[in-house]
Amino acid sequence: MPYMQSSNNSTIRSFTISEKKSIAMQWSQSNVKMQVFCDNHGITLSMLKNWRKQFSAPAKVPRWKHFIQVKPAKAVVPDVTLPFAEIIYLSGTRIIFHSAVNTDVIKGLLNTK
Repeated sequence: MPYMQSSNNSTIRSFTISEKKSIAMQWSQSNVKMQVFCDNHGITLSMLKNWRKQFSAPAKVPRWKHFIQVKPAKAVVPDVTLPFAEIIYLSGTRIIFHSAVNTDVIKGLLNTK
């Protein structure tokens, strides 16, 4: 890995294109935060961000992005011509009939609660 000497006696490392690509891909496949990865590899955060952009290394997908958005279907409005009945008890229990019901059945339900 080539190094360059700067004017203030600090060593600046230069990277080959393949090294840049490799480092960008290593980060995208790691489970490490970007800053920690940079610190471990002796590079700056801006270098990694630029290399990722330059070589189209995929960004990590946040955990919440793994969820699938579920959109409920539109409520089906029952045909108003169908018979319909609902019994609501004081306890909050509800019985909903979506088809014709014999009145004896309804009377029986009202007498049991």
